[in-house]
Amino acid sequence: MNLAAAVLGVVTLAACSSAAPEPTGASTSNGCAWPWTVGAQNYNVSMPDSNAADYFQPIVASQATSITISGTYPDARYFSLSVYTPYGTPVSVTGVSSSLSDYRIAPDHGSVNPWQHRAAPCGRFRIAVRPAVAPGEKNALPFPAGTTALHPGYLHFRVYLPAGGDLGRIKLPTITVTKGSASRALPACRTHGRVQAAEKAPVGTTRSSPAKTPPPDVFFKSRLTSGFDNTDAGYVGAYVIRPAATEVLVVTAKAPAFPAGSHPVPWPAPGADVRYWSICIGVGTSKLPTVVNKLHGGQVNYGCRADEQTKVNAAGDYAYVIGSEAQRAAISRVAGTTFLPFSDNRATPLYLLWLRNELVNPDFDHSAQAVTRADDAPAAAAAMGPYYPRLYTCSLATLTAKGITACEPR
Repeated sequence: MNLAAAVLGVVTLAACSSAAPEPTGASTSNGCAWPWTVGAQNYNVSMPDSNAADYFQPIVASQATSITISGTYPDARYFSLSVYTPYGTPVSVTGVSSSLSDYRIAPDHGSVNPWQHRAAPCGRFRIAVRPAVAPGEKNALPFPAGTTALHPGYLHFRVYLPAGGDLGRIKLPTITVTKGSASRALPACRTHGRVQAAEKAPVGTTRSSPAKTPPPDVFFKSRLTSGFDNTDAGYVGAYVIRPAATEVLVVTAKAPAFPAGSHPVPWPAPGADVRYWSICIGVGTSKLPTVVNKLHGGQVNYGCRADEQTKVNAAGDYAYVIGSEAQRAAISRVAGTTFLPFSDNRATPLYLLWLRNELVNPDFDHSAQAVTRADDAPAAAAAMGPYYPRLYTCSLATLTAKGITACEPR
């Protein structure tokens, strides 16, 4: 397979696909709360992180309508609430954010935000979504423009690393729709349907498109978006071809510091570079699914490793080794390595590696967010410094006999 042609084909398709819900014609006011979800465990498109849960709510704006989202701060490392247009882009209102990160959400009277002050995650919050929002206004998000019943905007509720690791036990906030003087709390959806393809943007709407084929085997910032970008997140990715059965891929870099555990801590946290980081591997098909391997005994190996699942050496460096499930036992015996799987059930040799940095400490200068030039691996390396991932191929025999340092290029 020609790598350049394969990469360009995948990237072009990814630019036209999205994790945006398919319009159903149903208005927000006559549906249920949080009907759609995306994730490696359910609807696996655009490389979702298997340690995160994403829920969507269609919304239709009008001058007479407002929405209130109320709930309990989740017991998790991170959460946010965002508003998007019908075409999966953040709402653009001068001076007003389209997203609220957990630490910016003011608590109800008598409650405490555990990302602002150390406290148990049992406080409550209330967020308003309405047509007119002033810059600097607390707990308020603007309605997206141009929504209709067939082309709704969306609320997006994100949670990363919930305590206990059970994404299915996250308590979703309540949604109340007010039209004029009448208010109605939407009943909780009994099931959360799979998110479908986005509406195509109308003629004249600017969409990202690839200017050139990304370079292989190096990490770069992509100019492409697949919808519902997280304003707190930064990414660099690398396209790779699966090596021969006797070889593995190795990814090394310095690991950003992060708050330990899966409970809220006040942010910015002393000594933490980012709130969360992870690396995922996805299969190079048009929908870019995260690798999901079903193992014996009902276990599942997802192609994502969160920061707390990643081994680091005394210098603070990580070494991911990417191989087959058959190679896993041998790789896992090598000191200082963290295993990532290739797919056991996908024939394509093309893969995408995706490094995610979530919510950067203002004092950290080498995050993925610091990369400003797209499709430029040298610029990404210069911006990230020692935190820029290096990728190379190694024989499994060399790795297991001599250790990870024997695999590093000389």
